[in-house]
Amino acid sequence: MERIKELRERTGAGIMDCKAALAASNNDLEQAVDFLRKKGMAQAAKRAGREAKEGLVVSKISGKKAALVEVNCETDFVARTEDFRKLANLALEETLAQGEKALTSDKISQCLAELSGKIGEKLVVRRAKVIETPKGTLFSYIHSNQKLGILLEMESQKDVTLQNADFQELGKNLAMQVAASNPLCLDRAGVPADVLEREKGIYREEIKGKPEAIVEKILQGKLAKFYQGSCLLEQPFIKDDKVSVKDLIAQAEKKIGDAIQVKRFVRFQLGETVAA
Repeated sequence: MERIKELRERTGAGIMDCKAALAASNNDLEQAVDFLRKKGMAQAAKRAGREAKEGLVVSKISGKKAALVEVNCETDFVARTEDFRKLANLALEETLAQGEKALTSDKISQCLAELSGKIGEKLVVRRAKVIETPKGTLFSYIHSNQKLGILLEMESQKDVTLQNADFQELGKNLAMQVAASNPLCLDRAGVPADVLEREKGIYREEIKGKPEAIVEKILQGKLAKFYQGSCLLEQPFIKDDKVSVKDLIAQAEKKIGDAIQVKRFVRFQLGETVAA
């Protein structure tokens, strides 16, 4: 019974599985551990076709480098377990240390297989993003349910840092803005050409038959609304819709006495469709 207890502590496997592993391994503890690991990997392979739509989004900033990771499981119950959180944090630390290639590393693959064997669900480290900034400042926001996460890079000409309260508040507000309003891109220049052409095509179809003299005016008005919803800098600020994000940044620049530029952002929402 002592061997079963020790094997359970090391692997997290159930009593019956531990008994079977020890019986198959002539009561050799190390062989029993290997037996359970192999069994877990085999079971994980059988679950490959199942859907894993629940999970967590986690992030971490370390100096001038930050990582955002999405890890999936099949049920929300598992997503709230300590073991799954440990897996998510391991994937995050490995990604921060090794980059996005860590997702396919042997260490992550082995941990996924072992935990999948223990809890009986398909587990996937779905995606990760690492950003580094040479002279900017990084901000992170994770929504309270841990199903939505943001990374945002902001830079000032005089290298204002998090020590400046106004700069810090702006960064937090902008990260929350990205979370709440889900912008497509930073500004008009960032709108993909195919997306813009598709929108124009839809608008032209909507206004077909109207006098030619006003068609272009209507089209430009519809595009302006599209930009306002899709471009972060043109969106209404979530805490005061009378102020645009661009205006909010300008207000902060006056307080700080420095020019501020939002360089980029990354947004992960659990289960969202990701372009190939």
